[in-house]
Amino acid sequence: LNSTSAPQTQNPAYPLYPSVTQLLHEKGIPESEVSKIPASGPKGRLLKGDVLAYLGAIPAEYPSEQAARLAKLAHLDLSNIKIAAPVKPAEPAPAVEEKPVARPPPTTSVAVSISLAAVLSVQKKIKETLGTTVPLSTFLARATDLANDDLPRSSRETPSADELFDEILGAQPIKFTRGEYIPELNAEEARPVQKKQKVEDDLIDFLAGKVSKKAAATAKSVVEPAANVFSLTVPVEEEKRAKVFLDRVKTLLTVEPGRLVL
Repeated sequence: LNSTSAPQTQNPAYPLYPSVTQLLHEKGIPESEVSKIPASGPKGRLLKGDVLAYLGAIPAEYPSEQAARLAKLAHLDLSNIKIAAPVKPAEPAPAVEEKPVARPPPTTSVAVSISLAAVLSVQKKIKETLGTTVPLSTFLARATDLANDDLPRSSRETPSADELFDEILGAQPIKFTRGEYIPELNAEEARPVQKKQKVEDDLIDFLAGKVSKKAAATAKSVVEPAANVFSLTVPVEEEKRAKVFLDRVKTLLTVEPGRLVL
């Protein structure tokens, strides 16, 4: 519908915008003519677009169209907004059953003191005879390997399915198995030992009557070779098995250790 009302002009209750005043001055429009220019601004105020439309620089309907568009945008349309459904609370996660943590079996330490004097003696003889040096580690590795053979079976070891089947058929249960022990070696410091040494009488002293006919015995400090402690940390159930292993190592290293390398 076309409006028949007279166009609205600048509201005298409000001053002109500075930009409008400057434009009127630039275009040479007197103040007496301002009341003739239709105003499309808020509350009837004159806009620059109104002046330009009055002068024909832009279409005459442009200011009114922009005013209508701005008026429409001034009102927020909430008709398309829908209220979101309430969010359902998250269901609690099912409780995870904690599995009991397997604790390691209690352990014990088994140790034996072993002198390597015999091994060092054999090592020296091989060097003098064959001109080659056999490392000490070779003696220790060979003794460890032999000592692990046919050890008493630990109570912690469970028979395999094949062993149980053989026992049903009349076979004797296996009482010995090979071990996998590797002992720790800790050297002890050499300690001086007081030993008595017989001293023969000097002939001149004897004739002078300064000493008895019996030879005098004097104490002399002698440093014995250092012993080495071989030790194992094993489950309590394997204490007997570990002792057998260490006793074998001691025998191999102290009684004819030359057989370990020859």
